[in-house]
Order: sequence, then C-alpha cells, then structure tokens
Amino acid sequence: MTVQQSLRMAVVKWLAPGDGHTVRVLTVQRCAAGRIVSVRVEMEGANGPRALFFFRHADREWRVFPPDRARPAMGIERMST
Repeated sequence: MTVQQSLRMAVVKWLAPGDGHTVRVLTVQRCAAGRIVSVRVEMEGANGPRALFFFRHADREWRVFPPDRARPAMGIERMST
C-alpha cells in the first residue's frame, strides 16, 4: 500500500515553514475537466519570499516537476496466418 503525498506534506518537505511563517497559494491551474493540475505556493521567509510550483501527477502525488506528457505511439501487432 502506498501513502499519497498531500500538497501540505509536499510544501512542508520543500519549504520547511516554521512557526510564524505564512504559506499562501498564489495560483491554481485546472485542466479542462476541472481537476487541479498545478499550484504556486509562496512563503515569506527571513530572506524574503520563496515560491515553488507543485504539479499533480497521475498517481495523485504532488511533485515539484511537471508530469511527462502522453506521447503518441505506434505499434504493429503480430498477424496470425
């Protein structure tokens, strides 16, 4: 059984917000079907704001890199004679 990574867990992993740090979702991208496919998250730190994009993959995990696009493929099936 795999444990799905929530957006909150991904933000904590990559931005490590501490006490008193505010994390905001700045933008949300949706696909034509209405599902969220990416978000831009920003955190105010001691050295200024830090922002990252998180992308939702087909396995429902949030990652900092976009998923691979489905590419067309051709194949020739064996023909029985």
